[in-house]
Amino acid sequence: MNRITPILRQLEVANRSILNLIDSMEASDLDISLGENKRNVKDLLTHISMIYKADALIMNEAGQKEMEKFYSEHSPQTPGEIKERLTSNFEYLKDSIRHYREEDWLEVTTSWWGVSYSRYEWMLEILAHTYHHRGQLHTALSMNGKDLDVPLFE
Repeated sequence: MNRITPILRQLEVANRSILNLIDSMEASDLDISLGENKRNVKDLLTHISMIYKADALIMNEAGQKEMEKFYSEHSPQTPGEIKERLTSNFEYLKDSIRHYREEDWLEVTTSWWGVSYSRYEWMLEILAHTYHHRGQLHTALSMNGKDLDVPLFE
């Protein structure tokens, strides 16, 4: 797991800061819009909370129907549920890759919509996906007057 250790470390940083951002929020912050025809903060947090497990399933070639079922059954609604799901889905990701050997990381898998990456590249995608949405969350809260003292990087 040597090549993945730094990615997991950076996901830990992202996870910690997302949890801290959630803790800094008030209930009314969930309704902040990210823009016209865009998610609000609650929907964004729900999406963020599912990234680790959803993208791990995609990395392992889950089909469209399996993913639709996953999303329909895993939709946390409250900040507490979102935090629990974020934490448990991160544990799922770590557990699902724990047994991978070097050749497993080099194996190319294909998403249900046709994108092919090595598992290593999928892990980079999970990292980028998480950091992207964490940035959206931080920006939305900051632009709506939240005084955030949450470090995003070490």
